[in-house]
Amino acid sequence: MKKIIFSCLILILSACSLKEKSYTSVNKDNYLNNADEAETLLLGVYQAMCDDGIYKFHLSLLFALPTDEAKVEGSTLVGFREEASNAFSASDAYVQTTWQALYRAIYRANDFLESLEAKMDTFSEADRERCRYYMAEARALRGLYYFELVRWFGHVPLVQRTEESYQQPTQFKQAEPEAVYQYIEADLKYAAGVLPWHDEDAVRQNTAFRLSKGGVLGLLAKVYATWAGYPLQDHSKWALAAEAAAEVVNQGHHRLLDNYETLWKNAANNVWAPEESLLEACFYAPQSNTPSSGRIGKWNGVNAAIGSIKGNYNQGVYRVQPMFLAGWKDYAEDKRWALSFADYKYTLADGKTAITWATINGEKTWITFEMAMDNDSPGWRMEWRNAFSYMITPSKWDIERYVEDGNQISDNNLSNVNWYVLRYADVLLLYAEALCEAEGSVPAQAAEAVNKVRRRGFGEDQNMPSARADLPDGLSLEAFRKAVREERSHELAFEGHRRQDLIRWGIYYETIRECYMASQEWHESAPRYFIGAQYTVKGKHELLPIPQHDIDLCKFEQNPKW
Repeated sequence: MKKIIFSCLILILSACSLKEKSYTSVNKDNYLNNADEAETLLLGVYQAMCDDGIYKFHLSLLFALPTDEAKVEGSTLVGFREEASNAFSASDAYVQTTWQALYRAIYRANDFLESLEAKMDTFSEADRERCRYYMAEARALRGLYYFELVRWFGHVPLVQRTEESYQQPTQFKQAEPEAVYQYIEADLKYAAGVLPWHDEDAVRQNTAFRLSKGGVLGLLAKVYATWAGYPLQDHSKWALAAEAAAEVVNQGHHRLLDNYETLWKNAANNVWAPEESLLEACFYAPQSNTPSSGRIGKWNGVNAAIGSIKGNYNQGVYRVQPMFLAGWKDYAEDKRWALSFADYKYTLADGKTAITWATINGEKTWITFEMAMDNDSPGWRMEWRNAFSYMITPSKWDIERYVEDGNQISDNNLSNVNWYVLRYADVLLLYAEALCEAEGSVPAQAAEAVNKVRRRGFGEDQNMPSARADLPDGLSLEAFRKAVREERSHELAFEGHRRQDLIRWGIYYETIRECYMASQEWHESAPRYFIGAQYTVKGKHELLPIPQHDIDLCKFEQNPKW
């Protein structure tokens, strides 16, 4: 899929970032003659997910970073540390790039839909049937891109057709967020009504990494849950979130993979498992350093010195908050804990080695994070915690561990590791949350959804009750709400969901401050490695700023406090 080049669109920055111009390296009137050619153009709409400004870097890693689970490497504001610590301005180039990338993706979707609609009547009946699916996919992708725009930027222009992209800058108007959500809802509901379940598709020849009914409904549930939360707080959407998620959960087409670790092996080797992966950004480009390659496992991977791994080097600047790991209940039994973080690194001399060593009882000892947590362990010393204040990295994307030799890319910045945008586990937890918020109680279905996720995490049969993994019976609504939120932080750790979860729960700033205070208790040096706590402002950083370039040209209204 990633080898396809979408050659019909080139962004021009002549005036407003929203303004696009359509060029054709081939004349679409002569090219778009059948379903095969339509599919080629559709893949370009998918390919937009893999832009630096979207899931290749900015929305997966950079802007998702400053939370209570992670932070950027270092203790000073240099380069990308400004963006990763909420210390940037409305003139920031990374913000501008993300804004442009999302509108470029929307233009691609609009252009594809309009072009195909104009030509479909000339196709054979079999081709028209395929193209109805392609139009549904394009509308779902347009819904995804608008969802990212509205939840990251707030008041954004709603560009519904390509001709609107040619307006003068001052003709673009910001839509109310409710109107954008309604537009997203219409696109996703249309797509869900057309696309089949992944295991019932007899029309599309290749469905790998392509949207199905389950993926669209799962995304719709996430949209409703975000709409129900801060800042819009339309609580009527909780029932709709529960309804959309229930269809995915109850129809039996999706399930959790048996082994949590399989997810990361699959992502590292381009293995499509539609049972759980509902929407995935594909960066697979083996043996080649192409624009299709991504940054996953490099920027957020295990720290690796030059020449120490088959991929040569990992920057590894995405660092884990030690307090997040130390506060993980049941960590000794929950297999996700140890699989989620690396208290090790790679060096040229020693390969995989400890972050810190100590001499205990006369022997050189590899100090694990668990030893640093336990001040009752033999030889325990507070200084062990200092190294763990700033050196722990995620390990879900340990490319040395998971990427097979034939798939390695020897590049300091790029990998072919895929990125999960939406997993079935996410939908299960959204289902539990939405049911409880809609009903004001804790129904059995909600508890079972959470318990399935926990059982798999504990290495047990997800379909069998477990005294070890299941939540206690009879939890109050508030206790269950807390449990679901905690479970999301564990199951989806470092996968780009935490910041937006905290924002929709209305506790982003408060959580950052609590984490900062906890860091002082962890080790006296820890706070200086949490730069984001010094710059995060309540009522400001729940949104990114509208790019200053577009404020000036289009006369848009800026987001609060920017």
